[in-house]
Amino acid sequence: MEVHQFMFAEKINMSTSQAIENIKKIILENQIAYTDIDEKKLEINYNCRLVELYMVKDDIRYQIAKDESVTWEHNNMLAWGSYLTLENVVSRWDITTDGTIVCYRYSYTDFYYYRLEWLNKTEVKKIKEEKKLKEEEKAKRIKIRDILTPVLIQDMYPYGKLKSGELETKYGVHLRQIQRGEHQCMKYKPRDRNEWMADKVLPWGSCTGWDITRDGKIACCRVNYDDYINFEIDILTQKEINEYKKKFSAADSTLINRLATLKEMLKQSLITEEEFNHKKKDILSQV
Repeated sequence: MEVHQFMFAEKINMSTSQAIENIKKIILENQIAYTDIDEKKLEINYNCRLVELYMVKDDIRYQIAKDESVTWEHNNMLAWGSYLTLENVVSRWDITTDGTIVCYRYSYTDFYYYRLEWLNKTEVKKIKEEKKLKEEEKAKRIKIRDILTPVLIQDMYPYGKLKSGELETKYGVHLRQIQRGEHQCMKYKPRDRNEWMADKVLPWGSCTGWDITRDGKIACCRVNYDDYINFEIDILTQKEINEYKKKFSAADSTLINRLATLKEMLKQSLITEEEFNHKKKDILSQV
């Protein structure tokens, strides 16, 4: 494996020096967790970020810090799993003395290496705004998930009602089909990695079995024994909801007019009662 060569700064100002010492202390004392990287806690709390360079199945710290003036702060075996409490094995993290490269031991064999980058105020502000938007989106999806759980899962919402407009006009969501096929071919399927609300075998036949992912993004229904459908759950804007209401209100008016016309035809003896009942059944099946 080719190891990247890094240029180490020879001179840094006093404020940067203090910031480096602070982040080194935080890393070496395990004050950050691996999950903090994705959650942007370093960017928001410490004005820096870890950019992944590579993951290797070995500890290659000694290959990275080849500059004689730069070594690793911990420079000892890194912890993993239950070995975090062993004597002299006190951290999963290590950082170079100049604060440019960070190492994290994810498991017994997996080591992640990162470049530590400092951010300016504009970059931090942008990251905070993006995180806020993501949190708002997440909150919306959790709310929708909790609303749809009794509607789809507990009440076994009939597959045939998906085109009725009820979900769009009453709950403000649209289920957009993204895949249909056998269980083994489905990208998203219940009882997979404990990411589903019901997390059980779905019924089929006269009852439509449903499940929803815990993040509120995907719904899955079982139409037949080995016939599954995946949907992305689209959260509608108020404008889109109003458009659906207008669309299905017009459709309802058309059905009412058709029933009135049919009744008038029966009254005028233009059709038989048997024909009336048959046509009436066809019209009502569209409601």
